[in-house]
Amino acid sequence: MCSNVYSSALLCDCDSVCVCVDCRLSTANIFLSFSLFILHHLSNSTTLFTVHHRRVHSFSSSISPSFFGVLASQARISLSLSLGIYQSLQTSKISNNCVFPTMSSEPVAKDNKDFDIIDNVVLVNVKRTGVSGLPSTTSVISGIMEGLGAKVLLSSQDSSKGTVCFVVYEKEVDAVAAALESRFQKESVDGCHSKVEVIPNCSILSAVDQEGADSPGVGVSFINAQAKENVNVLAIAQGGSETTVTVVLKKEDCTRALQAFNSRFYLSKTTIAMGIVGPGLIGATLLDQIRDQAAILKKDFDIDLRVMGIIGSTRMILSDLGIDLSRWRELQKEKGEVADMEKFTQHVHGNQFIGNTILVDCTADSNVASLYYEWLRRGIHVITPNKKANSGPLDQYLKLRALQRQSYTHYFYEATVGAGLPIISTLRGLQETGDKILRIEGIFSGTLSYIFNSFIGERAFSEVVREAKQAGYTEPDPRDDLSGTDVARKVIILARESGLKLELSDVPVQSLVPEPLQVRVCHVRESFKLHC
Repeated sequence: MCSNVYSSALLCDCDSVCVCVDCRLSTANIFLSFSLFILHHLSNSTTLFTVHHRRVHSFSSSISPSFFGVLASQARISLSLSLGIYQSLQTSKISNNCVFPTMSSEPVAKDNKDFDIIDNVVLVNVKRTGVSGLPSTTSVISGIMEGLGAKVLLSSQDSSKGTVCFVVYEKEVDAVAAALESRFQKESVDGCHSKVEVIPNCSILSAVDQEGADSPGVGVSFINAQAKENVNVLAIAQGGSETTVTVVLKKEDCTRALQAFNSRFYLSKTTIAMGIVGPGLIGATLLDQIRDQAAILKKDFDIDLRVMGIIGSTRMILSDLGIDLSRWRELQKEKGEVADMEKFTQHVHGNQFIGNTILVDCTADSNVASLYYEWLRRGIHVITPNKKANSGPLDQYLKLRALQRQSYTHYFYEATVGAGLPIISTLRGLQETGDKILRIEGIFSGTLSYIFNSFIGERAFSEVVREAKQAGYTEPDPRDDLSGTDVARKVIILARESGLKLELSDVPVQSLVPEPLQVRVCHVRESFKLHC
């Protein structure tokens, strides 16, 4: 085989697939190849996985240290990004009848789609039991509203007619609530039990789609879009023609509700707001990859990917329309501001016309990893090669995974083990189809593989380590590799993926770091300052 070509195969009892990759391809093209491999369920280069039907006997890796090092330093994030972009955007159907402007912050609506928002309203819930022989709740409310000259903006009731909710203006709610309480207090002597609940600070969002009658499930898809943005719908009403959907929600949720609305009704393509945390070696390579692949993403996948923010340990750059990635380094120097993680997050996630937000953590920082839970809770998709969250305390890991399953968000961490190799997704797929994992084997540290293949006694060990760090093969702190911590974290991640509830301390390691060097020195430049 030509030395410039690597092969890989995914072997099963009945089928096998072999893919050859010319390693003279540019880094960006290799990244694209990874994306296509994953989307077609193929394996990528340099690794042979042997799978026996219903049982996994081993993952056997045969890795060229130098090639592994290149992947570890430059492509570690690419696989997770590909999965995250593609899968997180297949969760909603996007209308092709409207357009989103390329360089404008306002959506362009067609005549057949519109929306309306009414602020400063209050939702009133009325619950009655034991109302047999008494006027219905609806008629009682109607009589009171008519007597007060108040206006019902929206109403809904359950099938028993005992529970009714309706919306009125804030300025009218006190009089309405007092009148209801007075009326129901009189009824209590007849055995009727009533409760009036007032929910303030609400808004009404009405979405109109004149083509909705021809599209089944418009109301469901609209509500589903709200759920994906973590918007809690308090009440809903839909016209019989399915052209209008009206929801009541908390006023502070309006921005996210508009994000969901615009994603569903105004975007001709899937538009993503992305934030990059850590523009170091991995982050910078990722930004260059996105720059090089932007045209392909738009043409072949109909994806408009906009990097709205880039944050390092000390500086950050933000943009309302998307950063020009051809000169992001210059822009960070010229227009960068002091790094503030909360401001960064709010900016990337706060664009009301882009409903999909992805934050990519390209660091190895535990402080950044600690933010994943809050990001997912806010409806932000997370992609990361950072091992700290998935190998941290077991209880925190379990909470993170539980939230991700419940919150309509995606959390991709394929690159935490094996760089660009699809180990975790393969492992997960095997388990989902009933396979039992018996053993996992592999070279878990490309760094140590490189170092010990290069250390032949002619140079000092420290010189080889320094060379590996300069080449980008090591973790930001090489002691993570030499101490065995990096391998231990990968083992824990794979163990937890296999269903084992283990802590990092359960993995025995023998450190290669001399004891005087084991004490960590924290430099401000290397640690993210979180202003939350």
